[in-house]
Parts: sequence; structure tokens; C-alpha cells
Amino acid sequence: MDLVETWRNALGELQVTLSKANFETWFKTTFIFEYKKGVFTIGVPTFFVEDWLKKKYLKDIQKALQNQIDDPIQLIKFKIATPQANQIISLDKDSVIHRAVDKPQPKIQSSSVQILTENPMLIDNYIFSTFVVGPSNQLAFAAAGAVVEKPGSQYNPLFIYGDSGLGKTHLMQAIGHAFLAKYPEKKVLYVSTETFVNDFIQAVSAGFGKAKDFKNRYRNVDLLLIDDVQFLSSKEGTQDEFFHTFNHLHQNKKQVILTADRVPKDIKGLEIRLKTRFEGGMVCDVGHPDLETREAILHQKAKAMGKQIDSKILTLIAQNVKSSIRELEGALNKFLATCELTNSEMTEAKAMEVLNNLIEEKQQYITPELVIREVHRYFRIGIEDLLGQKRTKELVLPRQITMYLLRHECNMSFPEIGRKMGGKDHSTIMHGTEKIEKNISMDHRLKEDLNLIKEKIHASYN
Repeated sequence: MDLVETWRNALGELQVTLSKANFETWFKTTFIFEYKKGVFTIGVPTFFVEDWLKKKYLKDIQKALQNQIDDPIQLIKFKIATPQANQIISLDKDSVIHRAVDKPQPKIQSSSVQILTENPMLIDNYIFSTFVVGPSNQLAFAAAGAVVEKPGSQYNPLFIYGDSGLGKTHLMQAIGHAFLAKYPEKKVLYVSTETFVNDFIQAVSAGFGKAKDFKNRYRNVDLLLIDDVQFLSSKEGTQDEFFHTFNHLHQNKKQVILTADRVPKDIKGLEIRLKTRFEGGMVCDVGHPDLETREAILHQKAKAMGKQIDSKILTLIAQNVKSSIRELEGALNKFLATCELTNSEMTEAKAMEVLNNLIEEKQQYITPELVIREVHRYFRIGIEDLLGQKRTKELVLPRQITMYLLRHECNMSFPEIGRKMGGKDHSTIMHGTEKIEKNISMDHRLKEDLNLIKEKIHASYN
């Protein structure tokens, strides 16, 4: 057997099923090190490449090699090795796939994601079964399921918005996984907006050929998933290309899923024509989970990690961490790590110690002064007016929002907030905070105001 020619032919098959970036990244400088009694040993440059090929491409490699030989393959192994000069294989874009003429080719449907950019893959754990559904995300979850059942129909695009760390990316990628399970022959592309922008800039800089490749890459898909589209803001050239990409997919009844941290009309610097198209499908939010949902998330996380944790401890964490799912899981991870590293028992007291440390760490960064500064900048009112005694109508909402943020972002008591806001009575502070808490789920404008202010606050210390 000519091992070089066998591997050349196998690579030819792999080349047409993988993106150029993935093919060059993972198969460059690979070769057949040896073949003995049905066992192929593939030479690879690093342990990292070996691990990735084992996890992601082992079946593809075996299928491609099996197509080159008659005897059944018993095993494929890997070895860190450097190819000799005559073992280095270079395949150009138009290389011919060689197969035995008299050997029938089975029709095999691939269930892997067709990755068309540098992002390696959809995250394995981001599937519907690991997404905890509650009142704050019920509509978005239902819409995601409907998209998988009838892609490219009434919910096109599906636009999911909400604060960072609440599960937008998880839900988006779950659609990708479910879509591929239902339609294994279809092509899915998931990228962040940053990747889309960078790909576009590189394509334009490289000239016509690369620009054509870029268009083929993003338009030759059945499901396009774009994360964080708010970062298209003020990028005029990229927005123009995105507009034409979106139109091409939409007109051909290909499904588009988008996420952002706010509704389309509130994304400043986004062209009107894009806003109207984003709003032309289904727009739904992923909100902050309630206590029961936070507890369910922690129970599921603990189960996935194989940890037996007392429900009272999980409730304690859920009661004290409310800002995002990401921080909720981070608190659980820190609790488990602390217990393991200090050889401590998992108790409520230990959980409270960890939570107090997290709260103190957060308070060191998010100060009352930072909150007050961002509220006054957002509403364009003077700090003296915000903290003063004037009772004009335009000051009521900014003051109540300030009270709410000082309570939830700085963990201040009502008397402390009262003193910080010009000596106001603690009952006034309590009323203002409760007013925001009550209205946040019903008042879309209020929710957007809070999200934008919190974004500015967190951006100031991240």
C-alpha cells in the first residue's frame, strides 16, 4: 500500500466536507505514520492536534480511509511525529478526489456542524435539555422550538435580547444543535458579530477573490446564527454587507437567529433598514430568572457535575445571586472549589462565607459614586438635582432607578441609600426601590433603561 497516496486521497475527501480554516488548522502536516493489520497510525504535530482529531474528526478520518482500502479498519491511532519530505501532502482547492472506481460509496449523512469560519464548533452542552425554562425565558424558549419545527417561516428572523449572562447564547446554540439533529444534511453557521466584522474586513482587504469567498461562506447556509448584533453599531460598510446577506437568506427562506443586549430600535448607530428587518420576525426577551428558576439552574448544574449538594445550600446561593446565570454558576463553582481546596464540608455557613466574599469583591468595584454618575449621565440631569430635594416629575424615575441600583448593585441597606441620596427617609427609599421591582417586568422602556445603565456601570470596572 502506498501510504502517501492513500492519505492524499483521504485528505481529498475530508477537504470537501470541512471549511478551509478547519482543514488547514487540523490536518496540515498530518500523515500516515504506519499501517499494520488494519491499524492506521496517523502522525500529528502536537498533542493538542491529536486530542482535537480524536474528539471531533475520528469518524470522518476512519470513513475517508475506509474508502481507500478493501480490508476493514480495526483501529486508528495517533503519534506525535514529523513527516519526512516525501510524506508532506499539499492539496489545492481544485484537487480531485480519488476513489476506487469499482467500489460503491455509501450515502452517509453528516450530523456535524458545517463550520465556515474560525469558530471551532457549537458548544456541546448548549442544548435544549440543559436549558432551564422559567417565566423569564418561556416565550423565547417556545419560539426557539417553533423555529426548529418550521425554519424559515413566520419567525424569521428570531431576535432574542436580554442582559449578558442570561442564556441567549445557550438558547441560540440549542437551536443549532436541534436543527442539525432534525435536518442532518443542512448547513449551520454560528458566529459572533465580532467574527463577522473581522471576516468582512479581511475579505475586503484581500481583494475580489476573498470577498467572493466571504459571500459564499455566509450565504450558502440553511441556518445562520449571529451573536451580539449590537456590535454592528456604526459600522457602515459591514452593515451594508450584513443587509445583503440577510436579504439573500431571508428571500431564500433560510432561517436567521440573532441575539443582542437590547431590542433593535434601541441599538444606536444601526441602520433603519436593518432595524425594520430585525423587527419583522419574532422579537422576544430573556429576562432575569426568578428564585425558583435560579434554584432549578443550580440543581441542574450540580447534577451535571456529579455533586450531591444540600438543597438548602443551593437555595441560599439562589437567594443571594440574582444578577445573571453566569454569576450564579460562578458562585456555585467558587463554593465547590473553596470546599475542595480547603478540605471543608459543604455547609450553609461555608456557602454564606463564600457569598459574602463575592459580594465584597463586587462592592469594591461598583461604588455608589459610580452608580450615581452613570444615572446622571444617562438621564442628563445634574447630580445635585438627582440627590437633592426638588420634587419635579422628570426627577422621580431617575431617583427611583438610582435607589434600585444602589440596593441591587451595591447591596446597600435602605438607611444607607437614604443617607447617600441627600438624607432621604428609609421608607422613601424602600417605596422607590419596590416601585422599580414591581414595574420592571411590565414596563419595557424601564427595563431597557436599566439594562443600558447597568451596561455602562459594568463596563466601567470590567
